[in-house]
Amino acid sequence: MGLTRLHFTVSHPIEPDRSADLELLVDTGAMDSIVPRTVLESLGIRPRFRRTYRLANGQTSERDVAIAGFRWNGHECGATVLLGEPGDEPVLGVTALESMGLKIDPKTGTLEPTELLLI
Repeated sequence: MGLTRLHFTVSHPIEPDRSADLELLVDTGAMDSIVPRTVLESLGIRPRFRRTYRLANGQTSERDVAIAGFRWNGHECGATVLLGEPGDEPVLGVTALESMGLKIDPKTGTLEPTELLLI
């Protein structure tokens, strides 16, 4: 499939006009999203708690986590976001992706609406 990078709007969860547009790697293997700390702080988004994450090499890393708004092509959600540190890849994780009602087409690498189930 390759890598899919798209431009998303990231916003303050209560004041959506405080926003920034940036390119994120759409990663369905990542639960939470990662946005550079400097971007989030410029929008007035501050850490709300810390979580421990396991890295691909088996080590763990404790990270600051906040809530942010995400928008793409008329789809919108609020989701957890890690305050990215230098060297972190900006990522849109599967939680935000699915909360926006989107999925990635594995053949084309494009985003498309997904069927939402209410059970």
